[in-house]
Amino acid sequence: MPSSPMFVRIAALGVGIHALNHLIVLLIPPVGMNPGTVYHLIGAPVYAALVLPLLRGRNWARILITVLLGFQFVGRFVVWALFPETGAHLALILGWTISIITLTLLWAPRASRAHFRSDERVGTPS
Repeated sequence: MPSSPMFVRIAALGVGIHALNHLIVLLIPPVGMNPGTVYHLIGAPVYAALVLPLLRGRNWARILITVLLGFQFVGRFVVWALFPETGAHLALILGWTISIITLTLLWAPRASRAHFRSDERVGTPS
């Protein structure tokens, strides 16, 4: 596996941080079984599973994480309304920031775009 561009490695770290956040948020009150619990239990392994394909230049992984982060980005507005505490809002702002940086690093830099095209040019399956 050729070395991934620095931008992609940093973006993969952002995806990993989101995966860890899916686990950490389960420990923050209110603790219990609810739709958010199910979402986070499913989200953590899915996000974690996307890190290696991103590093390997799989474009499907870049598209999938973009869709997932997009839905999560919108969903944070619901959490913002349901939990008006300052701590929750700070965590949401941090999550939005990490998402924006991650997506920007996956799509904007020329090196990132080339990284996700390289497997298509040589004809290897994604």
